[in-house]
Amino acid sequence: MKYTLEQTQYMLDHLDSYGNLYEESTVHIHNLSLEVADLFSEAYRENASEDMLVLLKAYRDLRRGLPIGDDGKRYGASEAYEAMHGV
Repeated sequence: MKYTLEQTQYMLDHLDSYGNLYEESTVHIHNLSLEVADLFSEAYRENASEDMLVLLKAYRDLRRGLPIGDDGKRYGASEAYEAMHGV
């Protein structure tokens, strides 16, 4: 994926649509957080600091909307961590 500002705005425009969903949306929210993480990682590599701040906030807000498991971690935490670090 090649990072573009247009992708950032598209993601941000659609974040609110995930605000009041129930457990069945966990996978969808997780997948969206992975997409935001990929964009963040690319923005970081391109040193797009303003976009990085916006994407980091969006990523955090999405992840905080996910349930915490018995292990104390949010759903898909390892996969999300790797996506944020471009692994």
